[in-house]
Amino acid sequence: MKSMSYRIFALFLGLTLFGLNFQSCKKDFDEPPIRELPSLTGNTTVAELQALHNIGETADSISGDIIVEAIVVSSDEAGNFYKQLIVQDASGGVEIRVEMNNLYNDYPVGRQVWINCNGLYLGDYEGNYQLTINANGDRIPEGLLPEIIVAGERDQPINAPVVTIADIKSSTQYRNMLVQIDDAQFATADAGQPYADAAAQQSANRTIVDCNGEAILLRSSGYSDFVAELTPSGKGTVFGIHSNFGSDAQLYIRDTDDINFNDARCSVNVGGNLIDLTTLRAAYTGSTTVAPANSKINVYVISDRNTDNLVDQNMVVTDGTAGITIRFSSAHSFNEGDQLEIGIDGATLDEFNGLLQLEGVNTANVGILSSNNAVPATTVTLSDLNTNAETYESMLIKVVNASLSGGATYSGSLTIDDGTGSMDLFTRFGATFASDAVPCGTLEVTAIVGQFTSYQLQLRNPANDVVGGTTCTVGPANLTTIDSIRMLYTGSNVTVNAKKVRGVVISDAANGNINNQNLVLQDGTAGITLRFSNAHSFNLGDSIEVILNSGVVGEYNGLLQVDALSTTNATLIASGVTPAVRTATIAQVLANAEDWESTLIQITGVTISGDATYGFNDITDASGTMDFYTNSSANFHGQTVPTGTVNITGILGQYDSNVPATTDYQILIRSTADVQ
Repeated sequence: MKSMSYRIFALFLGLTLFGLNFQSCKKDFDEPPIRELPSLTGNTTVAELQALHNIGETADSISGDIIVEAIVVSSDEAGNFYKQLIVQDASGGVEIRVEMNNLYNDYPVGRQVWINCNGLYLGDYEGNYQLTINANGDRIPEGLLPEIIVAGERDQPINAPVVTIADIKSSTQYRNMLVQIDDAQFATADAGQPYADAAAQQSANRTIVDCNGEAILLRSSGYSDFVAELTPSGKGTVFGIHSNFGSDAQLYIRDTDDINFNDARCSVNVGGNLIDLTTLRAAYTGSTTVAPANSKINVYVISDRNTDNLVDQNMVVTDGTAGITIRFSSAHSFNEGDQLEIGIDGATLDEFNGLLQLEGVNTANVGILSSNNAVPATTVTLSDLNTNAETYESMLIKVVNASLSGGATYSGSLTIDDGTGSMDLFTRFGATFASDAVPCGTLEVTAIVGQFTSYQLQLRNPANDVVGGTTCTVGPANLTTIDSIRMLYTGSNVTVNAKKVRGVVISDAANGNINNQNLVLQDGTAGITLRFSNAHSFNLGDSIEVILNSGVVGEYNGLLQVDALSTTNATLIASGVTPAVRTATIAQVLANAEDWESTLIQITGVTISGDATYGFNDITDASGTMDFYTNSSANFHGQTVPTGTVNITGILGQYDSNVPATTDYQILIRSTADVQ
């Protein structure tokens, strides 16, 4: 039997000779030449091709005159497929890995193709059959495509099998095939969500369910044209190319025209016996515990996903008897006040830093029964709450006659006190209200009871959760030295009252070796790290005055800092001021580290060892060795460090998690200009 390449050569040679004869007989060139399509016949079906390879084994070399006739079903036009061509016939589908972009121009959806498989390799990735150029799975070079993939007629009909999700999960025959699934919809948690992460250009999974409760993942590329579009909320038909990844069945759409969800949603039938949250919490044995089998819960959402005071995979619910935190595998879309029925088969109970969580809940098993419900909070005293915190965990409580202290803004930890007791009130730095001003006076505070090694309260939104009080005014502040502020700390956190400091900024947030909420300030007596509730705008060499009222002096991994400061209480006095630098040996630095912490140090005649690039390094002089650290966020992280003897100027810091912290002092430079 003749080889495929010989057939193609003969075909094109014939066409060329025909063209020459035609031109010699006709001088009129008004009509464009007519392209004669190849007339080939496949001798192998896709299923017969697949039979040459055993899933999971090394790719098999194909020899002989094997020609597969198929139809193109994939398209990279919208960016959801990359350097891959999916073709299928009535028997199955296969992926062809090719080193070529914009395949949709030459191989659009519906184009008939003949694939000369001789010399290729047939393997699989996660059970999905692939044709490649070698046993390593590499792509077929673009220059070889014309002799391997012969293009025929365009716009050929595609017979996408109509299947159920159960059909796909129970058989491998539909992998790499365009299939049609009817009566499908996005799971409640994934309806109205972006297909993927446009900002980070990260791919994402969204769950599609059918009206029988079966689920499949829709996988979308972070580089696709439709990445930021929202998934539809209705029900209907979806076309997609099925693939497999591990134990997950997946679909890939070519573009959003493949999804037609315009009908009313089908209700999610959550099976199982209804149990209350008290029963569910009692099932926890102290280590990872499988949730009660054949069970469901009926709950109300009390957390607010829109203010970012919880990680976006978490949701807190209550049923009146108790509360619990539910952790999904990805961001959810349930809102405060939603009433949900949740099937918990296969989910597990476990603690994270003491907080009991229900994990592994399938979003396909969540049905919304109603929305915009007002869930009442239980009024408690902080004395009662501290005594019975485990009972109140993940429930909505209200504290009256309360006051807040420990910071000017909500960011970080505050102390709530009602005269009977106190507790931490914690706000994530990324919460939408983190930089809002904390009110003064008598308050009524509604919050969720949480735990992170110790019990704490978390607000949903202070606009609704904090009632009463007045706007705090910054009282008179007496100018003092940084050294006197450092002396306030005697081993436990202390709140600063009526004090302010002046100094020169010796850190440089612009280069990223320090968090942009942090600033290192030095005066003639000492230095200290200041942490603001949001990013500041001060530069290296700025002379500033900072009112420290309500700031908290404490240690973070050994480094003394004043936390919970507002940038509105910091004032620029002058710019371009040269701060004082202390020249010392490493032995002197380590001997005086606590006193010299957060000041500018110069060490001469040192060598840098450890990593070859800025990261985790050591510096050594004639007197000793100490840590030399560069944050991974620094714009010079990863650059090559100089060899030989150098002089280094940097800030003396500390990162020691021991209590008390007495070691792990380190030098941090502001930029590579600090190394000469």
